[in-house]
Amino acid sequence: MSDIVTCHHFFDGEVMHGARKITFIDGVVDSIEKFDGDADHHLIAPGFVDIQMNGYEQWDVARGSENELNALGTRLRELGTTTWLGTITTAPLESLSRSISNIHAAIKSNLAPGCAGIHIEGPFLGGAPGAHNPAWIIPLDEEWISQLPSSVRLLTLAAEQSNVESAIKRLRKMNVSVSVGHSRPNHGQWRKCRDAGAQIVTHLFNGMSGVHHRDDGLALFALNDPEVFAGLIGDLVHVSPHAVALAFTVKGEGRLCLVSDTVGWSSQWALKRDIQIQEGSPRLPDGTLAGSSTPLAACVQRVVQEAGVPLEQALRAATSSPADAVGLSDVGRIATGKPADFVALDESLLVVGTWTRLVSLRG
Repeated sequence: MSDIVTCHHFFDGEVMHGARKITFIDGVVDSIEKFDGDADHHLIAPGFVDIQMNGYEQWDVARGSENELNALGTRLRELGTTTWLGTITTAPLESLSRSISNIHAAIKSNLAPGCAGIHIEGPFLGGAPGAHNPAWIIPLDEEWISQLPSSVRLLTLAAEQSNVESAIKRLRKMNVSVSVGHSRPNHGQWRKCRDAGAQIVTHLFNGMSGVHHRDDGLALFALNDPEVFAGLIGDLVHVSPHAVALAFTVKGEGRLCLVSDTVGWSSQWALKRDIQIQEGSPRLPDGTLAGSSTPLAACVQRVVQEAGVPLEQALRAATSSPADAVGLSDVGRIATGKPADFVALDESLLVVGTWTRLVSLRG
């Protein structure tokens, strides 16, 4: 089966181009050519890649059945997120193991559309727990880590954990990317993590020590390290527009990863914790932020329109950069021979069409 899509502007994952005609056959891009005429769409870009997504609306990744993960993946595709890591947060190890087993089975059975793996955020955290239950934060357990299945692609831990170097080296040998987050390390602890192989920080500015001219923190370490990827929640609630602009100024050429950090704010899990949408984001009763309700495509739109981020940088941060951060080679870019995985955006940067493999969801 072959199809053709045309656009006035074409972002390939790295660079913005002019009008293009994209031909794909049996779910694979066959050719990309210059185009002169009345195009189908304003802008075509790679499908968005979300490496920190805990759920959405009524769906909760950690507790979802195969049917629920299937419905969640379908909904995310409609919203422009064609690739995602199912993110699970701090809980007792037995509970985390059950969640991992369920998600792993759904991935292997192709029942979670777009799910490229699992992101475990906790429970090996540190001095900035945020909405994570401090009672469940524990020391690193390498035996438990050693038994993680192949679908685990990313693990967030704190730099101040004991034996952190050994755990990071083990994870890297298992092809698991390592992110530092919910942490308040000194510079020596940070360097140990970097030297051992950690290459990402989880949600820059949130759940970490920050930027101060006399008190060095994790955000400052990450911004000053040109090789480190930084996740950034782009709802403009977790991080102010000015701080977003700073992050893109420093790391916007390939090392910044927009993430949604969405949660299932109307799920049974959220209801039990009395999480409600307040001031634009899900929050605990005391006002603590408990994730986001803003999908990744809307994050792109907001950082461009409200924080003044150049469109090319914003799109890169939602496509090729997160794919590179966790080693996903078949997504995040549009090129001949690669799977046809892309979205169409209108002049307002709203998603109006999604193509992923042989699936087409058009507005």
